[in-house]
Amino acid sequence: MKVNSLNTTATNSISSSRLRALVAHLFLFSILLLVPELAFADPISEGVDWVMQLLTNGIARSAAIIGIAILGYLAWFGRITGETCGKYIAGIVLVFGGSTIVDLIISAVK
Repeated sequence: MKVNSLNTTATNSISSSRLRALVAHLFLFSILLLVPELAFADPISEGVDWVMQLLTNGIARSAAIIGIAILGYLAWFGRITGETCGKYIAGIVLVFGGSTIVDLIISAVK
């Protein structure tokens, strides 16, 4: 008799572990259905957008203005070269126009 009672306990623990797994799967599935933001999460794109905003926000604009002012002072003192001027202007154009340049390239490929 005691052997049978032990077997029923083992059978109950197996069925309860299956029940727990089923409940866990149903809970996970319901969370995924009720929180659609998880399905549309895109961490790589969000990270790239964050870097792009960092490069083109007010601080970067201020740095570009300071760079242009430095070019003005260099020109005023006669110490500017075409290479230095070209580097500053090309850098500013590439940083602030980078997203537009990429959009133009992508639209040309399509």
